Amino acid sequence: MMNLATRTTARVAGGIALISIASLAGHRLLTGADHTDGPLATGDQAADIADVYSFRNGSNLVLAMTISNVQAAPEIALGQSILDPEVLYQFKIDDDGDAVEDLVIQAVVTGNSSSQVLHVVGPVAPAVTGVSGRIVNGAPVTSVRVSTDATPRVATKNGVSIFAGVRDDPFFFDLGQFGAILAGQASSFNDPGMDTFAGLNVYAIVVELPLAMLGDPADLSVWGTTSRR
Repeated sequence: MMNLATRTTARVAGGIALISIASLAGHRLLTGADHTDGPLATGDQAADIADVYSFRNGSNLVLAMTISNVQAAPEIALGQSILDPEVLYQFKIDDDGDAVEDLVIQAVVTGNSSSQVLHVVGPVAPAVTGVSGRIVNGAPVTSVRVSTDATPRVATKNGVSIFAGVRDDPFFFDLGQFGAILAGQASSFNDPGMDTFAGLNVYAIVVELPLAMLGDPADLSVWGTTSRR
């Protein structure tokens, strides 16, 4: 098994990553954004989580993790890849409300540059929980070539569909107006606002799977972590 040191994803004040928790039963959604980091996270773009998203698609659950700080790396372009074979990317799923993962979906890449392949394991019970990360051995694996242009490569196996590649940052935020509010020059956001991150790219890992594979519980919490060897 591969043991890794895991970067926390709890976004407390000054935190270095993101936690996005979705309560699917009551349609409550708590989200955070992570587009400005300290030097430790910013200097490790392949492990720097920007956002984590979870939402229903009919009877399926879609999970998406975006990687790399777009403010630090606005030059990300199609054809580039910084997903790191030394990093374990994980979606962690809590189905009983105790804030401890009961299932994980793990993703690793092999290869370099334009020839990377993403390998996804899960959902499966974790080998360890909490801040430690360990790849689960023996579980079914779904693999797909990392997309290097606008045409997505998607692979489906055993009901799990996966994608990885460069995509426009889906996070909408009016950073200029936010700064004006903080400076006392404005009292509210504009409607519509200006999307500061439009046209800036991030790396995306996306997994879609039937909710029934998670036991179809009444409530789920989802967060993401990256772990470096």
